[in-house]
Amino acid sequence: MNNPHKNARTTPHIRALIVDRALRKRQPVRDIASTFGISTHTVYKWIARYREAGEAGLESASSRPHASPRQMPKQWVELIQ
Repeated sequence: MNNPHKNARTTPHIRALIVDRALRKRQPVRDIASTFGISTHTVYKWIARYREAGEAGLESASSRPHASPRQMPKQWVELIQ
């Protein structure tokens, strides 16, 4: 998924720049965060995701929940349909 929401400060391209500046150019995280208008926590988050999954870790992920505990049971849905 490569469709960041309208208020997203970063895109996969910007995230790659963040990681490049942090890991290859060794710029201070505080300076990177300031340049891109994000928190240092966000910079560390993208570095960690890059280290874990490489370039694929910089792509936008779905915000859909993994589970829906209040979802209607399947047998009820089948009765309604």
